[in-house]
Amino acid sequence: MKKGRMKYIVLIIVLIIYGVFMYLFFGIDETRERKATTTLLIGNSAVWNYSSRSWMNITNNQTLSSLNWQKFTTYVNNQFFGNYSVWLDDKWYLFDDNRQAVNYQGDLFAYQADFDMDVLPFTVSDIDDFSYVNQVLEEHELSSNASYTLAKMTSFDFDKDGVLEDFYFVSNVFATDFFPDKYFSFVFMVKSGKIYMLYEDVDQNDGTNGCRPQLYTVADFDNDRDYELILVCSKYSVQTPVAMLYEFSDGEFKIVISNQ
Repeated sequence: MKKGRMKYIVLIIVLIIYGVFMYLFFGIDETRERKATTTLLIGNSAVWNYSSRSWMNITNNQTLSSLNWQKFTTYVNNQFFGNYSVWLDDKWYLFDDNRQAVNYQGDLFAYQADFDMDVLPFTVSDIDDFSYVNQVLEEHELSSNASYTLAKMTSFDFDKDGVLEDFYFVSNVFATDFFPDKYFSFVFMVKSGKIYMLYEDVDQNDGTNGCRPQLYTVADFDNDRDYELILVCSKYSVQTPVAMLYEFSDGEFKIVISNQ
């Protein structure tokens, strides 16, 4: 009887230890993400709110006005700018603690969150090796001798494995000194020699169609310890660019929320 009771006690202890281990390994991150709440200002393109593990576009004027004079952590051109109050008029304006206007030039990203957001800095440079670009063009039956209006790349450790991933941004839209039969825009990541597509758009060119993509912000927006990224894509004569937030899941990039 004592031996049977001892086995029962040992089994209970093992189950308790297993339960604690599973919570520490999975539960804490899930709880962090479930409790996370944040509001993002993507320049003048979009305002997004994340709460209860769900993203929402904020477009209601009354809700947008309720953000006036609230303090946000701000970045301009991917560099930390400061903690300022915001005010929405024809664009987002910034004010210091004395309600004095703070001027800024460039792309504004601002957030208000109940956690310290991990924003990843990056710098963009010209592409010096077009091998992967040519591969993408050929896969879409486009000439590798193409001319470009955008040919940039950047590298950072997106998946936090200690190895840099390369991100490419190429396009021929809105050309002024050449006129291609087809326009194209691609954004893709290269990891271990494999191409992972984020954005692709190919169609007949009329000179004013298409969209020019730009990497806007890379951060852990939802406090799940994984980076996500925001692309902004500008269209000809359209005032509000397309904004898209991507996550990498199951071996591919997926749009989590967009302003379109």
